[in-house]
Parts: sequence; structure tokens; C-alpha cells
Amino acid sequence: MYNNEIDIIMNTEGRIMHKLTRIGCFLLAALLLALVFAGCGTGKSASVKTGVIGAMDEEVASLKAALTGKKTTTVAGMEFCSGKLDGADVVVVQCGIGKVNAGTCAQLLISLFGVDRIINTGVAGSLDAEIDIGDIVVSTDAVQHDFDFTPLGYAMGELPDAGLGMAADPEMRKSAVNAVKECAPEIRVFEGRVCTGDQFIASGEQKAYLISTYGGKCCEMEGGAIAQICTLNEIPFVIIRAISDKADDSEEMSYQEFEEAAAYRCAAIVRYMLGH
Repeated sequence: MYNNEIDIIMNTEGRIMHKLTRIGCFLLAALLLALVFAGCGTGKSASVKTGVIGAMDEEVASLKAALTGKKTTTVAGMEFCSGKLDGADVVVVQCGIGKVNAGTCAQLLISLFGVDRIINTGVAGSLDAEIDIGDIVVSTDAVQHDFDFTPLGYAMGELPDAGLGMAADPEMRKSAVNAVKECAPEIRVFEGRVCTGDQFIASGEQKAYLISTYGGKCCEMEGGAIAQICTLNEIPFVIIRAISDKADDSEEMSYQEFEEAAAYRCAAIVRYMLGH
């Protein structure tokens, strides 16, 4: 009798353990499915997705044309072109001129398209007499030179939420510099601070102010806003600028001539970065 009771207990415990094991397997499978669907919901994938922003259509047109499997989505008047570029997942977009357009574009790339990093490409004016027309500047960091919160104790250009001098990603900087050397060895590449503002900087007095106040290498109208959005979202970025005019206005080139050369070089640089 005693042995029969032990057998009954052992059989009962075995059935319970079997059921618990099955329940555990179901729970594990459910957890894995939840993780998969959660990843799909955020737009993230196993591969890295890169956002490429240019202010002018000429700066991104050749990249859009080279996309395979292209899908176009228009948001806030901006045309986001998703697809593959040299095997890499990318979203290419023309943001338009100015900080509001650039910042809006960067946030849309991050929130709606799930990009993991951003490359901003385009043209800029030189703030260093050593930098010639056609040379390339790769950002070490970026400031918004027209942001003035000094009455509250901040430095000129310092953003309360992002600081002064929003740093570009070191690996992306290195990749950009290498790309220039490989794709356009005849062109010199410089690294330094990009100064951004909603102003077209033309006078020597304006340039001298940016040099003395910020130590900038070049000035333009979008990069600092993209840097701010990327910094707040903890997204790596780099700004790549082809120089359109000398700091001392000692050289001139027709804009059409410069535009064609700059667009070609910047596109080649971006494609080399994506491929490597």
C-alpha cells in the first residue's frame, strides 16, 4: 500500500513537471515573439540604417538616383528616399535651407525612419585662409553661432540642452577623412568646428567674428541644427562640407562650376563611407 502511494505521488509530480515545462516553453516562445514584434515596431533592424541629409537638391540628387529598391515618402514637404546604396540601408533627403528645416528633417529621420546615424553633406564658406575653394571640411563639432542666451549666464552659442560644441562621432569622422583621401586625393581635407546660423555670412567682419569667437573652420546654415537633434537623441553624426569661397575672398569661382564639382565629390565621399 505504501509503495502504491509513492508511485501515485511520483506520477503526479511527473505530470506537473511536464506541464510546467510545456508552460515554460510557451512563455519563452511568447517572449521571443514579443521581442521580434517590438523591434519591428520601432523600425530598427539588424543592419545599420544611415540617414543622408543635403540642403540643396544638387547635393543629394545623384545619391537618390543610385538607390535600388527605392521607396519615396513625403513628410513636411520633404521627400525621403529609402533603399539600398552600395549594399547599405539608407534614407536620402533634401531638407531645404536653414536650421528649422534641418532640425525637423533630422528628427523625422530618427523618429519615423529609424536611422542609426546621420551624414550631413553640402557646401560651406571657409573661415580659415589656408582652406581653398573645393577643399573638404569634416566636423569635429558644431555650434550655432547665432544662438544668444548670454543674459542667463550661458556662453554665446551655448545651448541649454546640448551645450557648446556638439561633438561629431569619432569613427564617422575618421571614415569621412579616409573617404576624401581615397575618392579625391587631389583635394585637401581639414577637420574642425562647423559654425551654423540662419544667416548668409559674406562680409570679412562677420567671418572675423566667427573665427575669433568660435575658432570655426567653416560656416553654413544647417549642420549645427542636425548636430543638436542627434546629440539629444544620442545618434552619431558627421558633417561634411565642400568649401565654396575663401575666408579672405581672395579667390572666386562661378557657383555653377563649383556646384557640379562639389556635388560629385560629396556623393563619392558618402558612397565610399557607406561601402566601408
